[in-house]
Amino acid sequence: MVVRFILALVVAACIFIVLQMTGVFGTIGIMYRVWTLNRLEYGDVEAIPQTRQYLNSNDIAVRAAAAGGFGRIGQADAETISDLITKVDTDVPRVAESAAWSLGFVEINEPTDDDKAYQIDVLDSLIYALSHKNSRVRLSAAHAISTYGTRGIDAKRATEALVKCLTDQRMGYVAARALGDIGATDTAGDIAALLEDSPWHFQQEAAVALTKLQPLPVEVQAQLDELIENDAGVREAVEHALRISAQIRK
Repeated sequence: MVVRFILALVVAACIFIVLQMTGVFGTIGIMYRVWTLNRLEYGDVEAIPQTRQYLNSNDIAVRAAAAGGFGRIGQADAETISDLITKVDTDVPRVAESAAWSLGFVEINEPTDDDKAYQIDVLDSLIYALSHKNSRVRLSAAHAISTYGTRGIDAKRATEALVKCLTDQRMGYVAARALGDIGATDTAGDIAALLEDSPWHFQQEAAVALTKLQPLPVEVQAQLDELIENDAGVREAVEHALRISAQIRK
């Protein structure tokens, strides 16, 4: 009996060593990780606890996927939101970009005395990220602030930082969008500067933003009307934005 037990242990140990040497356990670990991240991406709330640990993975791609997953599911606990803020502030650009994007969509999933308190820390992090040396991080931060505006969250504290980004050739058009979405009416003149001698996507985003900041100064309205009349692309973009706004109001 004892001999059989010892032999069974030896056989089990040998099998374990062989599996470890052939990388089977590593493969299983990767498969589980992918499965967990897919669950998060498709909205499975139960995947949140497992995925949070991946925010500290040594693999940049895994950290980025985990950070982006929380935005897709749209919720997280306070500690995870804090982790995402840390990723925006300190991690490599690929991870910071994903984390910044997620912060625009994530809501806290646990009751607190002030359910909106976390939004202050999120907004501060996004404002800081608008000056990040990597343009994709800046773009994601502006996009997240824009999302805050469309969600009805007061993000006007980001106005000054967004105005500084309007001349950024890589992401200034998203800054214009964000200013429109957060209702920064006093920036109409700054946004209107993009209506002339700017790339087409800058002009379209500026025009859409200005339609959300009514009433406009007379000179800005005249400039916008002229561009809408003469540029079919701008006209279509504005008309589409107005249709979407009308649907939201309903």
